[in-house]
Amino acid sequence: MSDAPSDPRDLSPRDARDRLLARRKTDATERTLNSYHYRLAHWVEWCEENGIERVGDVTPWHIDEYDMHRRQQGNAPTTIKGELTTLRVLLKYLARIDAVDDKIPEAVDVPNLSPKEESSDERLTAEDATALLTYFRNSRAEFGTAKHAFLEVTWNTGARVGGIRALDVDDYDDSGTLAFRHRPRTDTPLKNKEDGERIVGIPPAVCEALNVYIERERHDKRDDHGREPLFSARQGRPSFSTLRAWSYLGTQPCLHSQCPHGRDRPRCGYVSRNDASKCPSSRSPHRIRTGSVTEQLNRGFAVEKVATRVNATPQVLRDHYDVADEDEEFQQRRRAEFAEFDIGNQP
Repeated sequence: MSDAPSDPRDLSPRDARDRLLARRKTDATERTLNSYHYRLAHWVEWCEENGIERVGDVTPWHIDEYDMHRRQQGNAPTTIKGELTTLRVLLKYLARIDAVDDKIPEAVDVPNLSPKEESSDERLTAEDATALLTYFRNSRAEFGTAKHAFLEVTWNTGARVGGIRALDVDDYDDSGTLAFRHRPRTDTPLKNKEDGERIVGIPPAVCEALNVYIERERHDKRDDHGREPLFSARQGRPSFSTLRAWSYLGTQPCLHSQCPHGRDRPRCGYVSRNDASKCPSSRSPHRIRTGSVTEQLNRGFAVEKVATRVNATPQVLRDHYDVADEDEEFQQRRRAEFAEFDIGNQP
């Protein structure tokens, strides 16, 4: 945060955001602060792109334009609700210190969502994945747990849950690869059989999580065929229901921020393994995969390369994702084609 101006109305949107975070450090959890940072990042960027240099210049019209901008980008209703709720927190703080007019916070129209919208089975967004992985990577208690390692692998590879379940310890090379193998005779087939076999590179941060998981958390068990599964449970190779439970538990937003549904995590029944799937914001393994594929394409990775990595055909990606090779926006995305796919390397 830069030196404070003599007039609070001269605060830049970025400095205003940082000032709020600094102010809340004494009465907010790290999860809440991380949530505020990620949710306000879009507002700060939008202001800078639209020439708003002073918070004192913000008008209700600007707020409505930003609201429309986020909606037109196709964000989920729950995402918009969370971002606008946090924006109103910022603007109320700014109004209290006379940096904006008192009427400005009331211009934020936080949507009231229906139960169906609240429980939308959408993909895990890049924003949510970043917040979750940042939380896990900075948590002494949660780093390397089963739900953390599972989320790291699923998000960074875009693999199907069956492929992840099929991994053995020997399929992991801590130099940065995972080998997916079709082994139907020992009950771990891949969906596309031999055509699904591939070696996928993973970032160092994923290896760090896997190394800790293997050393500290993994059950040293073999499956019914004598193989050593990479992800293991007390009985050996985990069931699909166990992997789904890890997925639901590892994608709840209350891990890193306030519950978007108004619940208190310590008293919420959805944080238990048996009921984690009932949380409206938790995501299944398939929704993590869908979000990963979408983000890889949005980063500008070539369709053919993404298809190989996630074991799908380019045509399937073209049919089900926002892929338009001749579209100008997509051509701009391609600048990041060879960037490492990890939350710390976004273009």
